[in-house]
Amino acid sequence: MDESQGLTALEVLGVAILSEIEAAALYRRLAQNVHNATLVAKLSFLREEEVKHESMLRDMYARRFPDVELKLPSRPLMPPLDAPGASTLSVPDLFQLAMRAEQLSSDFYSREAARSSDEAGRTLLRYLSNVERSHYHLLETEYDLVSRFPNYYNADEFHLGDELMHVGP
Repeated sequence: MDESQGLTALEVLGVAILSEIEAAALYRRLAQNVHNATLVAKLSFLREEEVKHESMLRDMYARRFPDVELKLPSRPLMPPLDAPGASTLSVPDLFQLAMRAEQLSSDFYSREAARSSDEAGRTLLRYLSNVERSHYHLLETEYDLVSRFPNYYNADEFHLGDELMHVGP
């Protein structure tokens, strides 16, 4: 897949679908590695979002290319989760990987929307770019908590000072 030449609409959709599949797998893996119920719910929400995006892209593929069998590219935007060393990544490392994936996806969708001559395709790609950017910011907030409070993702419940008592005037 040589992106310097620009991708065809068929290739864009294949890359995008694979990207969404990989992102859903990453969120599933992250959710399996944390115990905090609130964080698990957020990661499950993100996984469900990626599954919805995959469905939207598959629908667009079926409408645009009804006679062409979908063949996903061999290489996703991000290295696959089964890449060497990926199994040893810590939870903070997985958050950084997820943030990177969301940024790459947002940039990819934005770039391809600008190249698209199809209004419906351009609208969908812009929408996906914006949503992936919002996912990045959600992850950034959670990564900040994971970095500052290493027990945050491991605790069933985590209270940011709720149980502190005020001493003083």
